[in-house]
Amino acid sequence: MKTDELRQRFLQFFQKKGHTVVPSDSLVPTLDPTLLFTGAGMNQFKDMLLCKGKLEFTRAASCQKCLRTGDIENVGKTSSHHTFFEMLGNFSFGDYFKKEAIQWAWEFLLEELKLAPERLYASIYKEDEESFEVWNKTIGLPPNKILRFGEKENFWPSNAPSLGPNGPCGPCSEIFYDQGEKAGCRRKDCQPNCPHCERFVEVWNLVFVQFNRVGEMKLEPLEHRSIDTGMGLERIARVMQGTYTNFEIDLFTPIIRNVEEILGKRYVSSSEEGRLFRRIADHMRAVVFCISDGVLPSNEGRGYVERRLLRRAVRDAMGLSGLEEAALYKLVPTITEVMAKPYPEVSQRRDNIARIIKNEEEKFLSTYTQGIQRLEEVVAGLKKGGEKTLSGEEAFRLYDTYGFPLDSTIDYCESMGLKVDTHGYEKYMKDRISLSRSASGLVQAVFDVGPIAQLKETVRATEFLAHQGGAVEAQVAGILKDDTLVSRAAQGEMVQVVLDRTAFYGEAGGQVGDTGHLRGQEVELEVLDTKRAEGFFLHHAKVLKGTLKPGTKLQCQVDLERRKAISRSHTATHLLHHVLRKVIGDHAEQSGSQVAPDRLRFDFHHFQSLTREELVRVEDMVNGCIREDAPVTAEEMPIEEARKRGAIALFGEKYGERVRLVDIGGYSKEFCGGIHLQRSGEVGLFKLASEGSAAAGIRRIEALTGPAALQRVRETEGVLERLSTTLKVPEGAVLQRVEVLLGEMKRLEKGTMGDQLRDFMAEGLLKEAREVNGVRVIVQKLEALRVDDLRKIIDYIKGMPSMAAVLGTKEDGRAVIIVYIGKELVKKGLNASEIARDVAKVIGGGGGGKADMAQAGGKDAGKIDEALEYSFKLIKEKVARQVCPTPGG
Repeated sequence: MKTDELRQRFLQFFQKKGHTVVPSDSLVPTLDPTLLFTGAGMNQFKDMLLCKGKLEFTRAASCQKCLRTGDIENVGKTSSHHTFFEMLGNFSFGDYFKKEAIQWAWEFLLEELKLAPERLYASIYKEDEESFEVWNKTIGLPPNKILRFGEKENFWPSNAPSLGPNGPCGPCSEIFYDQGEKAGCRRKDCQPNCPHCERFVEVWNLVFVQFNRVGEMKLEPLEHRSIDTGMGLERIARVMQGTYTNFEIDLFTPIIRNVEEILGKRYVSSSEEGRLFRRIADHMRAVVFCISDGVLPSNEGRGYVERRLLRRAVRDAMGLSGLEEAALYKLVPTITEVMAKPYPEVSQRRDNIARIIKNEEEKFLSTYTQGIQRLEEVVAGLKKGGEKTLSGEEAFRLYDTYGFPLDSTIDYCESMGLKVDTHGYEKYMKDRISLSRSASGLVQAVFDVGPIAQLKETVRATEFLAHQGGAVEAQVAGILKDDTLVSRAAQGEMVQVVLDRTAFYGEAGGQVGDTGHLRGQEVELEVLDTKRAEGFFLHHAKVLKGTLKPGTKLQCQVDLERRKAISRSHTATHLLHHVLRKVIGDHAEQSGSQVAPDRLRFDFHHFQSLTREELVRVEDMVNGCIREDAPVTAEEMPIEEARKRGAIALFGEKYGERVRLVDIGGYSKEFCGGIHLQRSGEVGLFKLASEGSAAAGIRRIEALTGPAALQRVRETEGVLERLSTTLKVPEGAVLQRVEVLLGEMKRLEKGTMGDQLRDFMAEGLLKEAREVNGVRVIVQKLEALRVDDLRKIIDYIKGMPSMAAVLGTKEDGRAVIIVYIGKELVKKGLNASEIARDVAKVIGGGGGGKADMAQAGGKDAGKIDEALEYSFKLIKEKVARQVCPTPGG
């Protein structure tokens, strides 16, 4: 049975049992910010399993894309471990329980898949008598095929009763398929969970969530019990297709064949090389699906996991075939084709995925080549000296200098019988981070042990009176000057003021801080900027009059005109983000931004510059959103609710249990704590200013909004108007007139100035002419000139009938040689065409022409010098035989 059919049959089976079929969630978890990747089918049903909130249904079934790296070292070594895999699952949220879960699992395996019951075994938690009764009495499985295990094997989470964590948990029952003695260790005690072989394949795990752990070995019954099952699609496909490993099913065999073609090596399952083939196939599937779900290779978070998987695959390919250039990206068409039916979106993104992988391969191969040379030298020295460990300092140097990843260093050292001091490496890495912060002005010591730390002991965090620009009464909680808490600030001094509450927005999320004034009874300050630190808002201000002291009451007066301009840029930034994802794809995730009054800057993931057509489309669509005048709303809510509404959370950002969701017209939804307009139409106008590269794989767009955008348009119109006046043509004809003028300039360059240059060069060549029996011969390579230029020089020489010239150049990668023989020499037997044909043999081509002028051309441009010398030799021989000495012209 094909895997596509198996997947569909499972979902249809449980749909008939009253289950709602739910599509796979993204590999980037939608509802759980605590996870890097979706690792189980239950992730998207987490709240429902715990019976939190409103239940839209009480039964569900899904086939979930999953990614786990906990067992990454076993991938390729065992028959069933993967990083990326699919999990079939059926779930009950306070509905059915053990009896139905076990009965339906058995029914699906026997009646739908027609598996032989004698091949099936069940395991249960040793104290779960209820499950034993169902398996034995209801299903009819004999006691010797119902195995009891402890909390490590048959409890979820593993070892929960004794080790925790506290919270929902329960026993589980696993179903195993016996592949037969040929797949086993042949021991008499071989059974499911055998530590010596993989004869028994665990195909299904049924988790019965029925307890709440409140302490060690203290389990209280849950009011609402749930079912969470998981059946690895690749494993059950292996059973159905009669293979001994997951890597021989229909999802993997095309990929492994493709690896064979790319690397020029044959896959042998039982060999050590076979392990590398399997790991390449597994890791590349994972990388393809990560990129499809919007994760791009990087040095942190999900992107780092993805980069590590790809680099391990590249290293395996290098080990198999000595790979020296990007090649694994060629697997993308095969992988996407195999998975096209259940995941058509991956196939649609095929070309983009391949380009991203190729670019990442090329970067890593360059890095790896330099790093491995250094590593080989160091390891050779260690082994010669009898050392067993590579120091953390050296491992860090490989990373810091060559970008050589730690896991690559560990893998290589292990292959050479050495260990790596990873603890020492981490120490150097922490020191580097600290140094980098210091060098870039990001030192936070002032906040960790300085005045902010002192304030935290006695002062509560600043209360931000969200988005109120009007007068707000506040009290001075602290005054900082030169990173020190002070008791007063006099007129003219620059200080940082901490208030108990404020209306000033502190810089965050790319939005710059507010400016304005703080005014009291006898004191006034100009706020030049507002920052944040450890929950405090720092008002960078100048005391304009009076003396400021802690406890002074002040009125916050935000510069509302400037804030409105910032709001235009911020709301436009959200519109731009939304439009970019529509135009170039969901991978255009924000990686940074700056929202200022006069302009906005937006950095996003993309691998190439946007075309002119894409930029026009982006600008038009943003302005279209502005013209719609859609409402802009902001609402605080639990993070789970925001994700359900489809809100975008920026990678790398940390969010609490409650978030602020900014919604523009129902189509742009982002987590955001910044200041926005009330309607999109208030942006007025959006004008792109530039698009370029910000870093590897990161593009940057700068744009203007409102009055600033209008001013940009007027400046452009002014330039056009001045050009129209200067060129004395209507504005609509300016471009045509400029093109005419440029053409005229080129003609002039080829005309008068070209003649002057020709005469100058020809005269120089005449001075360098060689003499053979009274005949002057010019033989010269002029590589900076084109063939037409050589002909102009020959035209100048034609006035000298007793001269010969051979000029050579390189044009479009080919060698070109022009031969000229003066008419007096032609009369005496010299022939330019014959010389050209002979010379052409040297440069790997052909030649011919007239007796006085001929041309030779060939592909071997590196032999121009040799060909020219050969031409001089030919002329010299012919002159010696046929020409009497006569005065040259």
